[in-house]
Amino acid sequence: MTKYLQAAQAVFDYIDARQVTTPQGIYWDLSDAFNGDWRYYDDISLYAGSAGILKFLLALYQATEQEDYLTEAKLAGDYLCYRWESHSPMQKAFTPYAFTTGYAGVAFVLDELYTVTKTPRYHQTVQSIAEAIVRDLRPSGDWSGQIGVVADGGTALFLLAIAPRYHVKGLPAALVRFGDRLISQQRHEADGSNYYIGFDLKFVGGPLGKFNTGFPLGPAGVAYTLLKLYEFTGEKRFLAATVGVDKFYQNHSLSKQAIRLPHYLPDDNHMCYVGYCGGPVGTSRYFYEYYRQTGDPAYLTAFNQTIAGLDELGVPTQRSEGYWQTENYCCGTAGVLQFYLGAFLALHDPRMLELAKVTADGLLARAVATDAGIMWQQAFERKRPDNLAFGLGYYDGAAGIGASLLQLHQVESGYFDYQRMVDDPYPQNVASTNFAE
Repeated sequence: MTKYLQAAQAVFDYIDARQVTTPQGIYWDLSDAFNGDWRYYDDISLYAGSAGILKFLLALYQATEQEDYLTEAKLAGDYLCYRWESHSPMQKAFTPYAFTTGYAGVAFVLDELYTVTKTPRYHQTVQSIAEAIVRDLRPSGDWSGQIGVVADGGTALFLLAIAPRYHVKGLPAALVRFGDRLISQQRHEADGSNYYIGFDLKFVGGPLGKFNTGFPLGPAGVAYTLLKLYEFTGEKRFLAATVGVDKFYQNHSLSKQAIRLPHYLPDDNHMCYVGYCGGPVGTSRYFYEYYRQTGDPAYLTAFNQTIAGLDELGVPTQRSEGYWQTENYCCGTAGVLQFYLGAFLALHDPRMLELAKVTADGLLARAVATDAGIMWQQAFERKRPDNLAFGLGYYDGAAGIGASLLQLHQVESGYFDYQRMVDDPYPQNVASTNFAE
């Protein structure tokens, strides 16, 4: 057993102390995960709640083959099905069918659970959610008007992920309509670069008159969605609609040698986020996916420039304004760890594996031991550094940290086999190899 697996099991012990049992299944209580009035998303969301914890459970079962983990996973899956079947809306979802905060993410995890258990109810719930998504596409070709991965883009990526295994009437046509909707939202700059605004920041209390430059809310995520639509449909207009997005990132980078953008444009403070939500960890996905699909070496160069952006920011050992006390998958260290592992599997560069180990060991050093297990204190709200949170979920807290540690455990054990998220382009199944050498 590696120290990373041991830590991941202790992480789940901490989470499971908050288990709530109902006649319909189990979920986990998030009431002590945050301080103050601000509460993040629904108890069953992929971002903060049961769906993400269930995904972590499946990874633990895969790593250990301990039946207790699978038993809990099925009980959690039962509760997710119950929530959908009871027509219970998800609180604070960006959109009803958002991936990280809505029912697309719930269905994604239930599909993974069905793959493991072959329980018909899980398949039926995924089918029902997918059919509802296709049915509810608006005449405008979208679901909410917000096209980023955090909203409608993530919904489309979910449909793309399940399309080979589920027959959903109208699904291909719905995806084409959404792709054309994305194209219609393209914006142009005088220098010939192009970009997209993935999410209107007024809905999340962000600065008015600005837009996010990162992946789930920004241009890179929309371009990534277009690439996946091109891969699925073969329609070259979706590939063409990504042209110029690379130039946008090059032109707005705060470095000539690297790609690292200010968090918002127009820029007035030169603050660079690091993580999946706003920094090179996230934007790198677009560049790697373009290279993976086309083999264009310019995009491999750009991908390496995102790595250089992290280097310039001192990641993983130095904190900064855009890499504050966050250890989670979305904004912080777990996302950095998962990125370095993905880059290692993609590039076979031993430096990436070494950086992954440094990142993971930093996480272990900062873990807080409790009577129940281990957890991490995070200043999840950047502007309130004294308001420490103890998130449990996949994107915001312990489950995602544990899952990233499990991925390193796999590599240390000489294999890699992990069900990636719908917006994660890195190698998913790698033949048995002794990565440690």
